[in-house]
Amino acid sequence: MLSRWPDDAYPLSDEMTYSIFDTTGNLVDAFSERTAALNCLAEIARSEPEAADDVCLIAQDDAGRIVGETIYGSSVSIPA
Repeated sequence: MLSRWPDDAYPLSDEMTYSIFDTTGNLVDAFSERTAALNCLAEIARSEPEAADDVCLIAQDDAGRIVGETIYGSSVSIPA
């Protein structure tokens, strides 16, 4: 399980990377903007519902530390 850091332990920096990984650890795509990453994750979940549990979004600061919670494709709200 990935670590979750308290907000004060690792404050958000100006340079964040939002990466989408599959369950085997392969990088699917990476973004500098959270919205773009969430949209991509939602599109993967919408177009391949069977893979929604197999992809996740992880945010990292400029030092490579994981920041915040892991977001799985199955938890992204997908408009009908």
